[in-house]
Amino acid sequence: MQQAMEFFEHLIFGLFALIMTAIAAIELLLRDWLTRAGVTGQLQSVVLVVTAVLLILAALRLFGGIFGLLITIFLILVVVHVLVPGMQAPGYTHV
Repeated sequence: MQQAMEFFEHLIFGLFALIMTAIAAIELLLRDWLTRAGVTGQLQSVVLVVTAVLLILAALRLFGGIFGLLITIFLILVVVHVLVPGMQAPGYTHV
């Protein structure tokens, strides 16, 4: 049971890291293009912030269902782990 929980935990964090890496790569590419085009300072910052927000919203729209499913499976495993006699979920103590 512990291995299944760790597997889904790694999937959740791995997917999150992959998405954040892609967003950072796109931001760096856009920053380079803007600098080459002569756009600097506050205008560049505004464009990058707006782009970052749009990329985050797009990622949530594209991967929100997958995150929801993975988190749901993980929480179900935690509940089953707590309910099975003789087993203890990480971070939980029976009083």
